[in-house]
Amino acid sequence: MIATHYEARRWALGSTTFRPFIHLLCVHSGGVAEISAEGKTTVLAGPVLAWLPAGCATYLDVSAGTAAGLLHLKSGAWHRYLPPSAEPAYLALEGAREILALPVEPDLTTTVSRSIAAIASEISTPARSGAASIMSAELTLCMLRFWRLFAGDHNPDEEGSSTEILSRFRRLLEERYHQHLRVADYAGFLGMTPDRLHALCTRELKRSPSALIQQRVVKEAAARLEAGTATVKQIAFALGFKDTAYFSRFFSKHTGEAPGAWQKRVAARVRSGRSKPTLNFADWP
Repeated sequence: MIATHYEARRWALGSTTFRPFIHLLCVHSGGVAEISAEGKTTVLAGPVLAWLPAGCATYLDVSAGTAAGLLHLKSGAWHRYLPPSAEPAYLALEGAREILALPVEPDLTTTVSRSIAAIASEISTPARSGAASIMSAELTLCMLRFWRLFAGDHNPDEEGSSTEILSRFRRLLEERYHQHLRVADYAGFLGMTPDRLHALCTRELKRSPSALIQQRVVKEAAARLEAGTATVKQIAFALGFKDTAYFSRFFSKHTGEAPGAWQKRVAARVRSGRSKPTLNFADWP
């Protein structure tokens, strides 16, 4: 929370500490903030909400007498704190590459600031019962309130380019491949029908969403087998398989070899100085 102060203050958002974070800035009525990036300065006069993608800004300067709230969320860690119902909103915002600043009613800045204050309070005493749930709920409210404004400035029928959608699908898959979600689940997160996601993947990548999901699991399994630091059973459980035999059948179907045989062959090739076997999976955009 940024309380009013008789002097202007500065946050170095381009520093090692802040650069990995997405920032949600809430400036109250009468307040002024300036965001510097690549030699340009954006002036925000409250009441205003601003979404700052990770690494997009160098400095945040808050003028004397300004009250505001600044929420930091590490890029890539959002899925730990948001429920599935909020993921489409976050993914839409995560795709932003520039600062999004929207003037709002004073009551909304007050509401969002209260959520930020509640999160700060729970972080300061994480041992309290229900702290994680309260933080998740307040973060979800912050996200959805900003997304509602952001989405209101865009055509609701415009779902983005094929490359953007596939990029979002890839990010989701990287975070959730071990959960064995259905194609319909991923399509729901992306705000589209399973049929549209299937058509997009087969047209652009020549593979179905189901094949891409399975190949990501196989790729991870192969990497862990090659590392040789875990047993087949441990790898199977780590990748979400409850049955080692099923994992073995799954891996054999996609590689032509059982996990144990693959692991031994890789070790033999390494000992003889030959290259490791490769999996011929199509890359993503």
